Amino acid sequence: MKSLFLKILQFIARLIPLGVYSSRLRREPIDFFYHAVSDEPMEHARWLYSVVPVAQFDAALQYIRTTYTPVDYHQLHAHCTQGQPLPTNAAHISFDDGFRECFSIARPLLLDYEIPCTFFVATDWIDNRAMFYRNKISLCVERLHVTPSDRSNLAALTSDATTPDAVIHWLKQLRLPDEPLIDEICRMLGVDWESFLSNEKPYLTRKQIQQMCAEGFVIGAHTKTHRKLMDLSDAEIETEIVESCQLVQQITGQAIVPFSFPHSAFGVSRALLADIRARHPLVGLLFDTKGVQQDVGFIVNRIWAERSLPSSGGSGVGVERKLSSLPELLHNAYQEAWVDEVMSLGRKLRGK
Repeated sequence: MKSLFLKILQFIARLIPLGVYSSRLRREPIDFFYHAVSDEPMEHARWLYSVVPVAQFDAALQYIRTTYTPVDYHQLHAHCTQGQPLPTNAAHISFDDGFRECFSIARPLLLDYEIPCTFFVATDWIDNRAMFYRNKISLCVERLHVTPSDRSNLAALTSDATTPDAVIHWLKQLRLPDEPLIDEICRMLGVDWESFLSNEKPYLTRKQIQQMCAEGFVIGAHTKTHRKLMDLSDAEIETEIVESCQLVQQITGQAIVPFSFPHSAFGVSRALLADIRARHPLVGLLFDTKGVQQDVGFIVNRIWAERSLPSSGGSGVGVERKLSSLPELLHNAYQEAWVDEVMSLGRKLRGK
């Protein structure tokens, strides 16, 4: 019965026009976030999420400039902490992870359009001192797409090596504790991630971060290691948040450093987060990935601008995905928020 009711709600939600949502389900600000913009393959990233072509990012900036009033992090902070009003139709843009293309590609376009942006960086990767385990996995998936027969090299490690899709699925399930295994897989597939890190330098450097900050962009923290916080102890969560914010502060000189959650803030105690912010005033607003859904006052939710929606024909993760437009993504985010609010209201009524 619950499943049927949910399907009916989702069907109704799709019929409600975007204009009705934006006028009746008010959200301030709208926040779009990206990871990677480039016309190059970015094989270390494209099997994790789609790489947005430069022309599509340019079109998105045009849409934001003509439809919204772009606001920077300082305006958001003043709004959320002091109640300062935002301009009508306020929108904010941010980037997660800290790839070098943030500096070389996104930054010049943002400057041309005079659109502020917040760049969240995983601090262990700054200056290319380490490589994210999932970027290693993406390199492995790339190798298997180029030479599918190489999967036979992994037969001793997994029974899922029988088909390309199965072994790729297995690779994508690996997590940070599996990094020794991931490194062994790289060796067995001939993926030299250390040379890639040294030669390609996929992440931002301190010098680039400092220049971006000098140009008016805000730099935020994205943990040290990009671990999913819900899997950690309270002490580990605090370390990932506070120490990454401290390093960003050291590099940029910012008094307050915003923070974005890797993956999402699902399962992380809001009371714990409030306590961490209270004891560490340098930690600014926290940014999550739940579209336009509402949370506690110090968490800003964002719309993932690289998503592929069913209506746009996307299938899987990789270069074959057709990216959705920002209006499509915004409409979908409102649908999800409306359905969630109706379901929440139903739970409250049943509780009575």
